[in-house]
Amino acid sequence: MDDVMRKVKELEALVVELEALDRRRVGLGDRLVDLEHFFRRAGCPELSQQALDAFVVTYAGRVLELADGMRG
Repeated sequence: MDDVMRKVKELEALVVELEALDRRRVGLGDRLVDLEHFFRRAGCPELSQQALDAFVVTYAGRVLELADGMRG
């Protein structure tokens, strides 16, 4: 039973850590979107595209990859 209780505590700690990571990830995604909009409005299409690519490939792509792994 002690092993089970240790694993319960490990799970609880991991959930807290993942929630904090998720909040940080969402904040980073928001910042990428803000930068993409800023560069687009500033007439910097290359920089706008760079921010968009970072969001789509690195941010959203990783989220989709993780979701796909959870299904399998």
